[in-house]
Amino acid sequence: MSACKHIAGSLRSFLLDDQVKFITVGALQQFNLDLMQCEVFALSVPVKGLKEGTLQMVFSDLRQLIDVITGWDWSTYFADYGQEKSKYARVQPSTAIVLLERMKDADRKKSLNIFTTFKKDERDRKKLLDTVLKQLRTLNTNGTT
Repeated sequence: MSACKHIAGSLRSFLLDDQVKFITVGALQQFNLDLMQCEVFALSVPVKGLKEGTLQMVFSDLRQLIDVITGWDWSTYFADYGQEKSKYARVQPSTAIVLLERMKDADRKKSLNIFTTFKKDERDRKKLLDTVLKQLRTLNTNGTT
């Protein structure tokens, strides 16, 4: 149990480390695969005295965070926010803000090419990201985290 907690904590620390300035979608997809491997291990190694699925729960904070960001499921997140049975109950707005800001910075660095600013889908995605960040900041400043 403590090994899985250590791994989950290390993965979380790695993801949210102040030294990490940019996070790309590809990096999050790879992180998702790594997290899946941890979850598979947690399910495949039963521990005497622990209920089935207990080890996997250690990774649930990360799973929910990665799912809401990579699945871009913000409508569900905002609709269910604060409810006990929320699909993303373990995702704190402050944590999501950190990751989305780093994704935004990665996009900004990538789009230094002047021609990418003319693509409508890129502009729409940037607007949507800004809207999600604004809503998350509102939740975060309301002290309901």
